[in-house]
Amino acid sequence: MNNLCPEIDKACLGAGMELLRQPVLPLVSMLQFVFLTGPFATVAEVINEMPEPIETQFALYSHPRLLLRRHEGSLRLLESIKNGAVPEVKVVGENGDKVDAMTTLSSLCLQQVLTGELEEINSLLCAPCGCDLCCVGPTPAMKQEFFEIPLADSETELFIADRLDTKNSRRCTARTEPPLLVEGRPFYTQKTPGLFHWRDGWSLIVPKSSRCPNLETEQGRCLIYENRPEVCRRPQIFPYILEKQPGSGPRPVYRLRNSLLAVIDCPYVVLLKDEIAAYGAACELDVIFTHNKA
Repeated sequence: MNNLCPEIDKACLGAGMELLRQPVLPLVSMLQFVFLTGPFATVAEVINEMPEPIETQFALYSHPRLLLRRHEGSLRLLESIKNGAVPEVKVVGENGDKVDAMTTLSSLCLQQVLTGELEEINSLLCAPCGCDLCCVGPTPAMKQEFFEIPLADSETELFIADRLDTKNSRRCTARTEPPLLVEGRPFYTQKTPGLFHWRDGWSLIVPKSSRCPNLETEQGRCLIYENRPEVCRRPQIFPYILEKQPGSGPRPVYRLRNSLLAVIDCPYVVLLKDEIAAYGAACELDVIFTHNKA
């Protein structure tokens, strides 16, 4: 596979672009306002009473009820606000001060909705590219020494690779300077991918000129595609409303970012930069375009 995909064009990305043009978050904002200010016990009641069609500054929604029902499970978090529930997580603002329960639950809801929508958008945009950018380490010409794939504990079982889980590894992250030493050398100088347990959890480290152990050599297919890790389902436009803080203990702590992160190493992100910026504007989120591999 060609990881740069120079032949890709917008004609191949129609299905994903259509979803980019109709972001659900503007509808969620309307629903939240009506639900919290009206005599409603459930978000389902509000969805059933939403008018059709709905036109905003950015889009015309022919079937807003159908679109919102697809995210109803996440939207039920808003009901916790009316019920006076105590959030199970702590959210802090940019200045580090704890935000109120309403802001916490609302931001958790928006993060979940955006995550679900972007998973579908990214899948539709990624497949036509046929690239392996997210599955291989940096090339020798790149400044980066490795590519990191964060994993949940259970997802480590998907990979056949050497593991490192020590007191030293759990004291730092993959980005800590100076880097973790393994047998006297920086951890990323290994020749093959490895699983590392850091302060902020597990990750697969893919060094320079190496590839994910689940990337098939001949055709560049993912051998665990149906069961692939969560992070692999969401390249390369990421929800960044909340950022989990490392080492936050049994009660997770998140920082409010209200942003969208788009990785411009990815061919479809480069091609659709204007469309992604418009999507972020419609969602009232800052869009951060950044490199993953230098």
